[in-house]
Amino acid sequence: MRPPPANGEDYAITHPLRPIIVASVLSLLQFILTCGLIYAGLWDNPAAQIPWVMAYISAFVVFWMAATLIMAARRPSAEERVVIWRWVAIAIILGSHIACLGVIWEVMPRASTGAQLMIALFLVNCIPAQIICSPENISANRSGVITVLGSLGVFLITRQPLVERLAAFYVLGIAVLMFVLSNTLNRTVRETVAARLASDAAARKLDQMLGEVAAQRDASTKFIASASHDLGQPLQAVALFFDQSHRAPQGALRDAAVDGVRNALAAADELLSHMLGHLRLEADAVEPHRSSVNLAVLLPRVAARHQPLASERGVRLRVAAHPLVLALDPSLIERALGNLINNALTHSHGRRILLAARRHGSDAVRIWVVDDGVGVSRIDAKHIFEDYYQGSGEHGVARGGFGLGLASVRRLALLMDGVAGLDPRWRGGAAFYLEFPSDGRGRRAVPRAVGRRVS
Repeated sequence: MRPPPANGEDYAITHPLRPIIVASVLSLLQFILTCGLIYAGLWDNPAAQIPWVMAYISAFVVFWMAATLIMAARRPSAEERVVIWRWVAIAIILGSHIACLGVIWEVMPRASTGAQLMIALFLVNCIPAQIICSPENISANRSGVITVLGSLGVFLITRQPLVERLAAFYVLGIAVLMFVLSNTLNRTVRETVAARLASDAAARKLDQMLGEVAAQRDASTKFIASASHDLGQPLQAVALFFDQSHRAPQGALRDAAVDGVRNALAAADELLSHMLGHLRLEADAVEPHRSSVNLAVLLPRVAARHQPLASERGVRLRVAAHPLVLALDPSLIERALGNLINNALTHSHGRRILLAARRHGSDAVRIWVVDDGVGVSRIDAKHIFEDYYQGSGEHGVARGGFGLGLASVRRLALLMDGVAGLDPRWRGGAAFYLEFPSDGRGRRAVPRAVGRRVS
């Protein structure tokens, strides 16, 4: 399927019947044939051969032929046909109306009754040909119906012979029919264009959805493979330690094997808990229970929970939070912040982590987890909050895990009407944040900020 143009409009679709070479050639031949037959019938009547009418029609035919040849040579695009050549088409339509009026009011009064009826027959045929060749020019088509057929009807109804008066009513009936037809045909074209645009939009949306489904399928396949690998390691360790505990004699070796089984099962349980927790978020099976949370109390508690792992890895964990109160789910916000801290401890390879809370603008509060590690590449920054995405670590080495930690952070933030993000301005590490609207609830609990180091 052809993509839409840069300006957002596909003229070949929105204006499918703008002036084209075939329509111009056919209508030109029909006009020349009509004029030729009219003057052939008047050849023996010099009084009906009006010089200025013949000169105008000759000049008009030359202009029409030149425009048709130029358009055929240029082979204009759909946009050019709409922007430029539609004005040429309107000029040709209006020019043909003037020619027809000249024939009606200058030639026909001097022609015989038989010649008048023959001319009327050819003039009546001009309007349907015009509507068929240019159905989008509804204003020009209606003006043709009124000026040409209306004038022809008025001319005939003022004639004395009964046959001409009857012909006048016939012409006026055709005028009404052509007037309705021009509107109906134009409405049909608009409805067809709207249906085509809706169909193309639906096709593009379907392609996008299929792409998302394919991406989700690939990510799920990758997740299953990663889960099988990561869960297989502790389970294999359980089997080895269990076998060792049976073979080892009583004492320290057997106790070490039992501890190995216990640790391996704990690792497997942690992996399963992490995986199932994310799947519950993905299935919208988690309902937040909000309460007033004082960030000056929450952040030190979260930091203290992760301090043992930080100390083990030689990382200084510091808290600096204004005592702001937000309506959040305490367990969910602690889980989200815990994921961000674990991410920094595992992947940043830094020596300092700052956990802070600050106002952001007049109606939002941001909770920051900032490290001084290796940072996040620009490529990873675009996808790092996506499900199952595993970024590259230092020197392009792939990171371990399921790729669910930051995706879970994003979903947890959304559950509490917030957003998770990565500040691209930060250099010398990574600055992740959770932003929540204050809505008047981000009030201070005490008049001054609190900052402390958790040790």
